[in-house]
Amino acid sequence: MSTRLSRLLFTAILGGAILGSAGRSKADERREEHREERRDERRDEHREERRDEHREERRDERRDEHREERRDERRPEVRVEVRDRGRPREAPPAVRFERHENRRGYVWVGGNYEWRDGRYAWVGGRYEHERPGFRWREPRWEVRDGAYVRVEGGWFAPGPTIAPPVVREERIVVRPGHIWVRGHWDWVNGSWAWVPGHHEPERVGYVWREPRWEMRDGVYVKVEGAWVVR
Repeated sequence: MSTRLSRLLFTAILGGAILGSAGRSKADERREEHREERRDERRDEHREERRDEHREERRDERRDEHREERRDERRPEVRVEVRDRGRPREAPPAVRFERHENRRGYVWVGGNYEWRDGRYAWVGGRYEHERPGFRWREPRWEVRDGAYVRVEGGWFAPGPTIAPPVVREERIVVRPGHIWVRGHWDWVNGSWAWVPGHHEPERVGYVWREPRWEMRDGVYVKVEGAWVVR
């Protein structure tokens, strides 16, 4: 009788242990399902936040673009230039500041304004390979006949850094129907060379403008002589 009772107690205890283990397994499964659901919810919330941030960034970009377009429309020089699409009558805007670094073997060519479709358009700077014995001349705008004309930049061989000598005295022989073109100094092979004067046939309604040397960018540049209207 005692042995039978012991067996019944052991069976009851074992069954309870099995049921308890099964109950804990189901509870663990429910907790794991709950954690997975929370992870999915947080993932969805994060995605929605990123979409909202992206929408906000796009709105800011469109707003900035619209403001820039409105500023361009309000610029007085733009309105004037659109009326005259051929040649600008207003000076170009101030040159923009461009940050750049020195590069060995290269020359920085600064940005500048060009005239396109009746308005000034900014062209950013760039690096150019150095050219031994040459220097880069920046483009510039000059007023001619009431309008602005662009003088293109380019590479040039530097001229003299000292002024030419005093012009020599020459014996002038009068020749009817001709003018005397005085001699002048020229820069040849790295030194000053004298070019003697000569006679030129007269041109009715014109006068002769003698050549001259002007200081530009630290060197002397020759402005050639030419016939000009009186």
